Amino acid sequence: MTRSTDVLIVGAGPVGLCLALALDQQAIRVRVIDKQPSFSGESKAVTLQPRTLEIFQLLGVADRLLQAGVANPVMNMYAGTRRATVLRYDRLESEFPFYLHLHQGRTERELVQALSDRGVVVERDTRLDDFRQDDSGVTARLTRAGGVTEEVQVPFLVGCDGGHSQVRAVLGLPFTGARYDDNWIMTDVRIPNMSLARDERHGFILDRFPFVVLNLGDDYYRLISARPPDSPLKGQTPTLDEFRAIMTPLGLGHWKLEDPLWLTQYQPSQRLVSQYRVGRVFVAGDAAHVNTPIAAQGLNTGVLDAINLAWKLALAVRGKARACLLDSYHGERHPAAVSMFAENDRLTLLVFGANPVLRYLARKQLRLLNLPALNLKNVLKTSQLGVHYRRGPVTQAAVDPRGARAAQAAFKRGQAEPGDRVPHFRLEAEHPTSIHAVLRPDRHTLLVLGGERPDADRMRALARHALQRHGDQLHLHFVLGGQAASGFDPANLGKAWADVQHHAHRALGAKRAGGVLIRPDAHIAARFALDAPESLDAYFQALLC
Repeated sequence: MTRSTDVLIVGAGPVGLCLALALDQQAIRVRVIDKQPSFSGESKAVTLQPRTLEIFQLLGVADRLLQAGVANPVMNMYAGTRRATVLRYDRLESEFPFYLHLHQGRTERELVQALSDRGVVVERDTRLDDFRQDDSGVTARLTRAGGVTEEVQVPFLVGCDGGHSQVRAVLGLPFTGARYDDNWIMTDVRIPNMSLARDERHGFILDRFPFVVLNLGDDYYRLISARPPDSPLKGQTPTLDEFRAIMTPLGLGHWKLEDPLWLTQYQPSQRLVSQYRVGRVFVAGDAAHVNTPIAAQGLNTGVLDAINLAWKLALAVRGKARACLLDSYHGERHPAAVSMFAENDRLTLLVFGANPVLRYLARKQLRLLNLPALNLKNVLKTSQLGVHYRRGPVTQAAVDPRGARAAQAAFKRGQAEPGDRVPHFRLEAEHPTSIHAVLRPDRHTLLVLGGERPDADRMRALARHALQRHGDQLHLHFVLGGQAASGFDPANLGKAWADVQHHAHRALGAKRAGGVLIRPDAHIAARFALDAPESLDAYFQALLC
């Protein structure tokens, strides 16, 4: 029996690879296995949303994915042949105000290379057969190529092994939900004479099904549609002629469809586990939830699972996490999946519903999205930038309600609350830098905000208190409004940044000087006035041993 691993990750898709990368960056020894002998030839998910790209920036891999993918800043939505509205991702407050299209296989290759650069090698053709767990750890039985078996003991095991998860099966977790009646069809095909805008997404809402066009680069496009419920072709592999029949009434019949990489059909399901954690074993990504592709949420939701779990698991490996912190993985991510499922159900009913009134309302709703506020609200939801854990079990409001109330003296209520994603802003030192490039996945980040008239002594006093009490958990930064940073002495306590136009202070809702603690997954942990460091102490005391 071998025991040289802290976390065994089963499944080397994007979710398992992100988890491995985040854990390795925290000096946690990981082992990643996958039963497949090589990368899948199927492109599967191709859409990386803005929040996912922020996480990839946090992990240091965003640039390589951006170089490989195709950025799409808007999506044109049509009711029949008439353009009804344009979904404006380019107005999102993010370093990445666009959707990135990239074959899942290419995403996996880039993540595998990033792991390889750090000395972590994915073990392919290695299957998880069974495992058992007790208070001391998890004992897993593996089978490698050629039938060689191995028993490995690890403190923790995470199943990122897809919709047919062996980890979930061994745990006996219910995977409840339902299969939809709609039959989706899809192809990745070369279209050399594309007549629509190439760097934009296009979605047509037709009588009983959609038709979507996504640019994959090199003249290849993903075409997605669905068959009516009474279609005689239901369940059959689609042909290019079937796609041509859909395109022709839209005035797109002249497109040349050449050299398809694949043609596929499927009936989507929405299913969700009852628990994301059972003792020392966790599930993430499709092992925890599968969903309809109507809003391209699957892979992106799984990446948020991974980054949420990684920092909590790292603390548990070091023996520093209280049970409530590990439980909060389920407490935060399960409600996020429930919310996503509800939105997918709503969209499915509008697009595929047999009720003609609902279909009329769906087209009416498209036109309402021409109102900028409604447009922004819609894209915030689908981009996952609006995902928050305000009502989660480890927010400041839950673990330190008195401190949460006191923070309202220094911070605006309802803006950048504990549990929210850190809003986008840039800080300046040698050059402007996005906050998500400043953050690190291995520790919390404490921003000490100076307010309108920075008091250097009080800022340094807070910093000293934080580092003396919690230095092994923190990266610390001073943020000074206007030009004050140029004359500020950080006394080797942290890096000093300028907030020249006070964008950071406004984005964080700061009314005066204070501290903002940010979790390793780039969600706000706590806020407090400059003279109230006891709120910082209360947060860490509640979560850490």
